[in-house]
Amino acid sequence: MKRLLHKILWPLLIFMIGVFVSAFVAWKSEEWIEQTEKTRFTNASNQVILLIEKALDSNVQLLQSAVAFMNASSNVTRLEWKHFADQHHVEQNFPGLHALGYAPLVRAHDRPEHERELWNEGFPYYTIFPQEEAGEIAFPITYLEPFTEHNQKGLGYDLMSEKVRKEAIFHAISRAETTLSSKIDLVQEKNDDQKPGFIILHPVYTHTALPLSDAQRLAQTKGIVFVAVKAQTLFQTLLEANYIMVDFEIYDGDTPVLQKRLYDSKPALTMPKFERYIVLELYGKKWTLYFKSDQVLDIGLGRYLPAVQMSLGVLLFALLSAWIYTLQHTREKAYRIAEEKTHRLLESEAEIRSIFQAMSEGVMVFDAQGNLIECNLASQEMFNLSLSDMLKSPPTNLNVCHEDGRAFLKEERPVYRVLATKQACYNVMMGHRREGGEILWLLMNAQPIFKADFETIEKVVLTCSDMSEYRKSRREIERYLNIIDTYVMISSTDTQGVITEASDAFCKISGYEKEELITKTHHLLRHPDVPLSFYEAMWKTLQTGTSWHGEIKNQRKDGSTYWVDTIITPRYDDADRLIGYMAIRNDITDKKRIEELSVTDQLTGLYNRLKLDELFALYLSLAKRHRSAFSIALLDIDKFKSINDTYGHQVGDIVLQELSSVLKSRIRKEDALGRWGGEEFLILLPQCDLAAAYALAEKLRALVESHAFSRIGSKTVSFGVATFHIGDDEKSMVARADEALYRAKAHGRNRVECEVYTQDISF
Repeated sequence: MKRLLHKILWPLLIFMIGVFVSAFVAWKSEEWIEQTEKTRFTNASNQVILLIEKALDSNVQLLQSAVAFMNASSNVTRLEWKHFADQHHVEQNFPGLHALGYAPLVRAHDRPEHERELWNEGFPYYTIFPQEEAGEIAFPITYLEPFTEHNQKGLGYDLMSEKVRKEAIFHAISRAETTLSSKIDLVQEKNDDQKPGFIILHPVYTHTALPLSDAQRLAQTKGIVFVAVKAQTLFQTLLEANYIMVDFEIYDGDTPVLQKRLYDSKPALTMPKFERYIVLELYGKKWTLYFKSDQVLDIGLGRYLPAVQMSLGVLLFALLSAWIYTLQHTREKAYRIAEEKTHRLLESEAEIRSIFQAMSEGVMVFDAQGNLIECNLASQEMFNLSLSDMLKSPPTNLNVCHEDGRAFLKEERPVYRVLATKQACYNVMMGHRREGGEILWLLMNAQPIFKADFETIEKVVLTCSDMSEYRKSRREIERYLNIIDTYVMISSTDTQGVITEASDAFCKISGYEKEELITKTHHLLRHPDVPLSFYEAMWKTLQTGTSWHGEIKNQRKDGSTYWVDTIITPRYDDADRLIGYMAIRNDITDKKRIEELSVTDQLTGLYNRLKLDELFALYLSLAKRHRSAFSIALLDIDKFKSINDTYGHQVGDIVLQELSSVLKSRIRKEDALGRWGGEEFLILLPQCDLAAAYALAEKLRALVESHAFSRIGSKTVSFGVATFHIGDDEKSMVARADEALYRAKAHGRNRVECEVYTQDISF
């Protein structure tokens, strides 16, 4: 019982003492914080008062400088007033200053003359406003800086038209010195929170001697210089420029009334912890300053210091009591923990050993002398040796070779390199020839394990991976890549179209070496017949991220032509970023040649009858659909039979070929010229009316007449021209052209005849 009482009494006594000490310290801390906050609140309030007085003084100094400037000259111009404001940098140096202005005293009979003066200065719409409030005298704002678009709205405003401004003017004239107005609403502002403000005024007299009576002062008043101040901006700037922990409200007058509030730095604070009222008399006006704060001492979380001290103190002594109470159980618990940790360590060691043996990679451990001391099952399977055989004859003693067949020297082997350099050795490829001649290729990595001094190597861990199958796969891939390079036309470019790779097959068909293609663009292979618009359309498709497929006519290095069916696809890296394009081609030159032969006349190289029929139907359908012009010209060589009879068919063929060249050189790009049959040729003329077709036919006729044909000299042709009419088809148009050609022949040949068209004509 005594041991139990002794065991409980000491912890309880220490805990009670701790509670008492903690409570005392917390009470003193709370008392210090409260006293410090009161002092800081008073000091902060005084600081705000000084800042307000300083801000007002700076504006008053500017005002008095402006008054002196006005007194120094009999007539200060608008430009001089602006220059004065710019010299003082009113926008930068006077935060909250809304305007620095001058309002002359204008009596009722002088008002028209005053307005004319302003009109002559370049203000044709100037007028004193509001006119309904006009009295015997007015103080219209004439000079105003900064003269922004915002402030221009106040030009001409009569300060006497508003009660507060009027009282301030008379008060200033009566005092004959700088005077502060009551709260006003700035006329230029639209937002309610920006309207409250005040003006500081100072009268300017016509004589330097100060009049004695109020009446004399008013009679000799020349005008009023004033500074309009935006309260919100002025006092907000004070807070932003200075680190102040109190908020404040400013009221016009000696009573804090909501309607007379000029500024409130924190409207949301309605139940402050500290508050203070101060009445200031400034330039003939009283202001009431209401200071408020719910926190003055900037200690952050330190405000909770007393509670924390109390809690920590109680907790500390509670822990101390608990520690004393449990001290006697420490040794027993320590033994129990040590036994548990030892058991867990044995379990972890067994688990690690199981993982070590189950690894697919071969793992071997060597001592500091290079002797094998342990290895897992995977390494035994790789070398086809038992554990005892591995320990007797470790892999470091086996005959191994490099990839090029050279034997590994002892100092080159990973384990011995690590022991010699004390640095890890990575990615060493070694070949071991097994029984039966098969070579086992292993990728070795060796890592040193240091003793506690981090200088002496205690062990070396060697890992090895079987790379035999990987090497076989790599050789197979290389073989396939070589086949692709040889037989598949492939090229790769970067995002700008610059060639970065080219296969041998691509080099072979283009006639260029790889060195000539790399760093160049495919423009090197561009055939002159392919327009640039073709490639622009191709690039537009590729830049959308989609593949492009089409047939391309290219030009070899030797100038010959070849055709390829091409598929171009974008290439991306592992981060799915575009890195270029890949093109795969198929040679279709023979196919294109066959297609060309199927639509051309073998003798002249022009379109054959089959192709002309196809194009005739196309052009005719377009003319019908769009109601556009379309004409044809049918021509025949005059007395061609005599050429064959006199010179033979071979010369006749030459004449047909030369005539084809002459005609082809002078027709439009969109026209289609072909051999209609024998010595007859047909020209399809889209977007061409009868008159234009006749002109072209006449031009071609004269050209043929002037041409000197081989062997036979001069030769002529006759033309028949027809144009499209509603209801026409191929047969009807050709029939009219043929009839016109017949008339050309009948009228002496070597001429052009146009169709004779009637709606009821039948063919």
